[in-house]
Amino acid sequence: MTPQPRDESQALNTRAVVALVIAMGLVGVSFGASAPLVASILEERGFSEYYTGAVSATLSLAIALLSPFAGTLVARLGPRWITLTGIILQGLCFSALGLALAWHEHLLFPVRFLLGLAAAFTFIAAETALLRGVQPYQRGRAMAAYGTVLGLGYGGGVLLSAPAYAWFGLWCFALVGLLAVIVAPVCRWGLKSLPRPKPETDSSRRRGRHLRWRLVILGLFGAVIFGVLDNGMTGIYPVEGHRLGFDRSQTLNIVGVMLIASVLAQPLCGVLADRIGALRVLAGLGLIGLAGAITTGWLAWSGAGYGPNLLGFAIVGLAGGGTYPVCLKLIGDRVRSEALPKANAAFSAAYGWASLFGPIAGALMIDIAMRTG
Repeated sequence: MTPQPRDESQALNTRAVVALVIAMGLVGVSFGASAPLVASILEERGFSEYYTGAVSATLSLAIALLSPFAGTLVARLGPRWITLTGIILQGLCFSALGLALAWHEHLLFPVRFLLGLAAAFTFIAAETALLRGVQPYQRGRAMAAYGTVLGLGYGGGVLLSAPAYAWFGLWCFALVGLLAVIVAPVCRWGLKSLPRPKPETDSSRRRGRHLRWRLVILGLFGAVIFGVLDNGMTGIYPVEGHRLGFDRSQTLNIVGVMLIASVLAQPLCGVLADRIGALRVLAGLGLIGLAGAITTGWLAWSGAGYGPNLLGFAIVGLAGGGTYPVCLKLIGDRVRSEALPKANAAFSAAYGWASLFGPIAGALMIDIAMRTG
């Protein structure tokens, strides 16, 4: 089918694109620096894998439940102010994680829930603005840049979280809050050029409500895969890593390498999606991902060491990360501009549900494996 054209009334300049990409970098740092580190701290404090999985899953539950609300706000108010709100809320909530760990671990649940709301705001606003405002032949590359910076922030957050915690203790959680203070005015300046939303007419309101789900259902595949990779594996693998004999630094390095591999795949996959089509690229990524999943399972079963596990998780990261920009391009090519907030809200919600059940399923499988020897 012919890709949907750019919405010329919402066209983006370079400054706005850079601001949106920077905003997603902050989300990546927030996600990557929180889930594995919090899981590792809870494991050291003697909490069960179910408690750890539930804490990780709270953020995902918020994204899954609140994405439709965020999509409605983006449709009514436009992406600019929703993006800025998400940035500020990210910084506040990440700083509050340190307070929760210092005062009482049960406070992690409401803080992680609000962190999920902040993520939903930023995800949906930024994706809607980018898919509306770039040319069809550049969507794959634009979403690859967006996903690459998100992944770099995530992987960097994971890799730096262990030394930051070793140096600063729980004060390390305030560093992302400080980063948000720096990023927010930069993004506000960059997003000044983002057009104000047009007043809705009856016809545009009807087009916004009407979404042909059969055209976007395959695009949601990328959200599911990335959600499992993002929170399912990063949130619970530190527990499995400890029980396989790896220390905190090694487990976080394995997770970080997987996420860095997901970053490296995205630029190439975005370019290929623009040139040969998103469906062909998705087929290839599916085969690579299947091979990676089989490899990592065999490595865990055979008791392989640190090096082989790094390689196996790198393969998983390459396949999982590549699906993200390709599936977003697929949605942008198939959905009208008016319906993009609803489509992106569905993408974000699918990511949330996949992230929700990933940590819980991971905790269950770890428990079964330990009980059966």
